[in-house]
Amino acid sequence: MQCDDLNEVDHPGTIVLPLTTQIHANAQPLRFNLAARGALNQTSDVMIDQARAIDNQRITSEPLTSLSGLEMATIERYMKIILGFEQ
Repeated sequence: MQCDDLNEVDHPGTIVLPLTTQIHANAQPLRFNLAARGALNQTSDVMIDQARAIDNQRITSEPLTSLSGLEMATIERYMKIILGFEQ
């Protein structure tokens, strides 16, 4: 969950939004629900309020799934709310 510029310059860390299979209905903007698909074999919540930077060495697999433009736009809007950039 970071700009492509950081990905392209061999930055040592990556900002991630963790997933959980402990689903909470109507928890927006703290969470965003993702249906199971691809390697993401269980419905999961993206925990938007738990953003963190991790060392790239901890990334040991390919992405579990890809998000649509609409899904990314929603998560970005929720992040802005959580960070106080948008009401």
